[in-house]
Amino acid sequence: MQKITTPCVILAGGKSSRFGQDKTQICFGGYPLSQWLLRRFESMCENLYMSAKERDKFSFEAHFLIESSPIYAPLVGMINAFNTLDSKEIIFISVDTPFISQDTLLALDSKDCPIVYAQGEFKAHYLISKWQRSTLDSLLWAYKSKSYALHRIVESHLHEIVPISEEESLNINTMQDYENALHKLHTLKG
Repeated sequence: MQKITTPCVILAGGKSSRFGQDKTQICFGGYPLSQWLLRRFESMCENLYMSAKERDKFSFEAHFLIESSPIYAPLVGMINAFNTLDSKEIIFISVDTPFISQDTLLALDSKDCPIVYAQGEFKAHYLISKWQRSTLDSLLWAYKSKSYALHRIVESHLHEIVPISEEESLNINTMQDYENALHKLHTLKG
């Protein structure tokens, strides 16, 4: 399958407050989760980046986009990516969603809409998405007004969805989610 040429940015600049420790560093498939994702998506994405608050905590090489804002919100990484990369659109993937498929990324990439995001049966996944540069002013306005919820921006823009299974969109927010993800990884390898 061909690689996606649209820049793909793994958002890894969060605080992991609900999880209780830095998710980017938890062991997953023999690597820190962030490195496991990077290794997985390198085969899918031609231009792959990792957005984070600092470089030092990562023990691997990657194209890092360092966020200078002290605010912990995904839109900080998104704004930084648009300000750093010369691209009309960017695919964003949250560091805690390890099972996103290449088919889903290709489906996101194939749509020409200001915002395209994955939609599970029960939940919208705004951090499994593609955003166009035309949304940057709205992201900046949300940042300046301290209104960090992405759903408000999505609701005010033309958007499309890409259906995704709940299993593929498994999001590691709690220790139970982590255990479920490890079980799923073991099942996939087994």
